[in-house]
Amino acid sequence: MSMFELFVLSAALGTDLFSVAVPIGMNKVRRLVIVQSAIVFAVFHIIMILAGYHIGHWLGTVVEHVGAYHIDWPVASVQNFATIIGALVLTGLGANMIRENISGQAEFSSGNPLHGGALIMLAASVSIDALAAGFSLGMIDVDLFQLSMILGAVIFVIALFGLGLGRKLGRYVGARAELIGGVVLVLLGIHILWTTIY
Repeated sequence: MSMFELFVLSAALGTDLFSVAVPIGMNKVRRLVIVQSAIVFAVFHIIMILAGYHIGHWLGTVVEHVGAYHIDWPVASVQNFATIIGALVLTGLGANMIRENISGQAEFSSGNPLHGGALIMLAASVSIDALAAGFSLGMIDVDLFQLSMILGAVIFVIALFGLGLGRKLGRYVGARAELIGGVVLVLLGIHILWTTIY
């Protein structure tokens, strides 16, 4: 694949992240937390796409030797299962943000889900598409170093932009920014769940 094709692929994989980053950024997120979170998102995308690549490459080798397996089923099943988990994580995260805002806990809490286990779960859920893309890439010739560098850089920039944009929007919205962000995440999670199941 050419550098341009890898860039387009990376940008496409970052669309889910952007749609999640904006409502999360509407919380009172510090700039340092945004940068750290962007690094985590980029690393998870790289890990997922490389894992998918190696699994896809292995499956391709099995098919070449056996010649009787059909690869579409496991890839589709893994992607759907992972997407459902990701949708549930987003819905739960949004519901927690709504609960904290309504109960007034937001003022006393960290005000954002970008820390600890919540950040890891979020990064894993938004990078699932990279795992699925890796399956497909495992069947073709790809420079893995170039893929990792381009994907990491693009995802890092998308995360910075999405979280930063959400942070600015949060200033205008005021005290209810977390509530709005939570509602958006819940709706996004439900939409993803609905489109995956039906």
